[in-house]
Amino acid sequence: MTRNVDNRKDVLLLLLYSPGRSGQPNEPIIGRTRLVKMLFLFQKEAMPHFRRGTMIAEDCFYEFFPWDFGPFSREVYDDINFFTLRGFIAASDVQEETIPESAAEWEEWLSCSRADSSAESISDEYKEVSFQLTEKGQRFAADLFASLSSAQKKLLHEFKKRTVAVPLKALLRYVYQTYEDMTSKSTIKEQVLGSG
Repeated sequence: MTRNVDNRKDVLLLLLYSPGRSGQPNEPIIGRTRLVKMLFLFQKEAMPHFRRGTMIAEDCFYEFFPWDFGPFSREVYDDINFFTLRGFIAASDVQEETIPESAAEWEEWLSCSRADSSAESISDEYKEVSFQLTEKGQRFAADLFASLSSAQKKLLHEFKKRTVAVPLKALLRYVYQTYEDMTSKSTIKEQVLGSG
């Protein structure tokens, strides 16, 4: 059964399902911060081209706002949590260098989620994780992927390959240099732009 792509959650699943550097479907994405920044960049740089042929409304994507560590959206964390609890996404701890920005974003989401009581079962301790679709998630996302044009599939592949291949600090630097309006509240702007 082929499903139509019509909302932000579909895009999240497609980004996880799409091949990246390896060329294999369901290549993991390491880190919450990377995933947030990838979705931000997707909205800014890929969505206008990707939206053609889908039912995604222009104003129905993640809402990003300038925050202490650049563009942020609590909705990304909410959707990851939604799919993890339903068995579509698996989050595995990885031995990856944790940067302060990642832990701070996690704390921000946790504090808001605890206020809503939507994340009571989630551990307070920050650990870097790798996100990958489960078999259930892959089956669902494969149907979504099949509904895409070859141009949309290529766009997803190229975008994921480019954004998972670079170190997180380089990805942050690109976001900060390209979307300066989203860094107006950043407490680490000099560090990000000054890092080599």
